[in-house]
Amino acid sequence: AAYLTGVGDEDTYQLINMSDQISLSGVIMCGLIISGLGVLNDVTITQSSAVWEMYELAPGASVRRLFAGAMRVGRDHIASTVYTIAFAYAGAALPVLILVSLYERPLFETLTSGELAEEVVRTLVGSVGLVLAIPVTTLVA
Repeated sequence: AAYLTGVGDEDTYQLINMSDQISLSGVIMCGLIISGLGVLNDVTITQSSAVWEMYELAPGASVRRLFAGAMRVGRDHIASTVYTIAFAYAGAALPVLILVSLYERPLFETLTSGELAEEVVRTLVGSVGLVLAIPVTTLVA
């Protein structure tokens, strides 16, 4: 939906030249999924562990009370992890960010440029996955 072309760096051009059978949109999609899986795994395991620890401390607590308490912890997980994702992507894309700042383009044009659009989408996809995963993990746990 974001119309990412995947031709933002030298490696992609080399990949295109080496094989015309590779779908760049497929590579981008796989990259988005893989980049989010590690973080998602970390957050869901930590969240389920928090639920079980809360249950051990108050075995008589209702499901509603456990869920509410665990969701308060989960909100902190989401916030810290989204910031971690954003800083990691910003660090990885630092040369591009510096170049974009030197171009002095308007903010919307900058965010939708080929150089940054992939990083923005990657951050958003990872964040949405985390926001959805916390309540589901908490309920299952």
